[in-house]
Amino acid sequence: MSQQALKDELRALIAEIIECDESAVGDDKPLRELGVDSMQAIEIITDVEKRYKVKVEESEYKLFTTLASVATLLESKLAARG
Repeated sequence: MSQQALKDELRALIAEIIECDESAVGDDKPLRELGVDSMQAIEIITDVEKRYKVKVEESEYKLFTTLASVATLLESKLAARG
């Protein structure tokens, strides 16, 4: 999967959870600025784990700050998995 395709999927997932238009979810826009609260952040993490069959460690939660950071973390986990 290309990086852009991954970002597009994540953008749609985040937009659905926070109930906003996908265009509002910019690559480097902080998720907090979009109104993502702690419960929604956990929902995003849980959905990413289920959809991509990866495990996000609690220590990695702090990396879920922007769409780009989520995509980077997910790319590394998918690459490590093979």
